[in-house]
Amino acid sequence: MPIVIKPLPAEMREEALSFIEPFESECVNLASEILRGGENCWRVVHVDGSSPTETLAGLFALKKKRSLFFCLPFAKYKSAFDKKVCSEAQRPLMEFFESREPFCVNGEAAGAIFLRNILKNKKSPMRASVTNKYFLMVSDQARANSGIETCGQDSGEENQEASQNKKAVHTQDAGGGLRVVQATAADYERLLPLELGYQREEVVPKSFDISDAALAAAFKHELCQGLTFALYDGGRAIAKARVSACGLRHCMLGGVYTIPSERKKGRASFLVRQIIARQSLAFNSFCLYAKQENAAALALYKSLGFTPRCEYLLVYY
Repeated sequence: MPIVIKPLPAEMREEALSFIEPFESECVNLASEILRGGENCWRVVHVDGSSPTETLAGLFALKKKRSLFFCLPFAKYKSAFDKKVCSEAQRPLMEFFESREPFCVNGEAAGAIFLRNILKNKKSPMRASVTNKYFLMVSDQARANSGIETCGQDSGEENQEASQNKKAVHTQDAGGGLRVVQATAADYERLLPLELGYQREEVVPKSFDISDAALAAAFKHELCQGLTFALYDGGRAIAKARVSACGLRHCMLGGVYTIPSERKKGRASFLVRQIIARQSLAFNSFCLYAKQENAAALALYKSLGFTPRCEYLLVYY
């Protein structure tokens, strides 16, 4: 069989990361899974029938047996080899997913559609219940466009005081009395209404019966990772956002939500700028995805230097 699905062993992690580097903005979640250890990652390998040579054609991860992330460049059909792999990969992938049923396929449109067809045509068909369409937006200039000088990592008293002053000045510029907090479990009660609002408005399909309790449990786990940020006005949380995934060069942002009474006041813009400023020492590029029909979100991200890179799909089952 020319195409074989194989686990990603630890000794091949570097090769896998090199493979996805040209496409990383489209698959930061997958890069993050590989960097974590790659236990749930798999290779799509093309085997030359006339020799023992193997060519890596694609990668995917099934996180917690629920979320399917991928890097399948061949699905874009840019060469004769791509078409060959697309044809020959269908049967082994159908066999692989016969005993594995993802809840969500998450990624750029060509690969997501390819996988959606694989799941639909296997022996025990899975039919998508909802497909949400987004634009993947990427910025290599987000740091410069943040309007905030990045705070250093030095430990000297003088530098620490200067960093605090910079944060205070920029917080005041946003309207006075506002502060950005890297959230912890202590922020759970105050941020939970924002998270539920975000999930109901932006993520969970209206046809899905997912309880607030289930969403709250997932959010509590998310807070423990220390990647959620909140904008407070005094003791009131008015906006939230998070670092969704960290790859080699790209940092993916997500979960951006502002309470209705504080919208159109630049709150989300200020919070995203602050997160970018704090993360820009580690990453050169930032990416996120926004619903195609959400004109306000698209305008916000464009004002921050993000530009649409490709269509991005979340396919729910």
